[in-house]
Amino acid sequence: MLLPLAATAQSVNDYQWKARLILVFTPDINDPLFVEQYGLLREASQQLDERMVKILLITPEGEHENTGIFLDESASTYYYDRFSVEPYQLELILVGLDGHEKFRARNSVTPASVLLELIDSMPMRQREIRQGYDAKSQINGTESVLPTETGNGGG
Repeated sequence: MLLPLAATAQSVNDYQWKARLILVFTPDINDPLFVEQYGLLREASQQLDERMVKILLITPEGEHENTGIFLDESASTYYYDRFSVEPYQLELILVGLDGHEKFRARNSVTPASVLLELIDSMPMRQREIRQGYDAKSQINGTESVLPTETGNGGG
């Protein structure tokens, strides 16, 4: 089930060893590439939750932070700087549990299956699968987070 974005963690270090991140940078929430990418991620939310993935939606200067699903200005600036993202293009970045960038796509839509296969090929994910890992019990007993349109969700 989709949950509202909990943007209390302000840096990659706050998520390290707790969750994988998919960072989606968009110049405009109405950008057709962003709309398509976000839709694909929403459709795969259950599979992403199983893999301990949190989705962070980021706009230049924290625009649309009042919607409850985009990061605020301070956090947006941090992520744009940390990952050297150009402010007016769509970028998707996958960050592993170790806090390092694992994949980046610019100005294109990445199918969720590509991200899921990439995550499943990672050594830590392979270990999770072998050990019958329950992702929900490892992140403070909660599911991973995918923002919703209204900012309201259930758990």
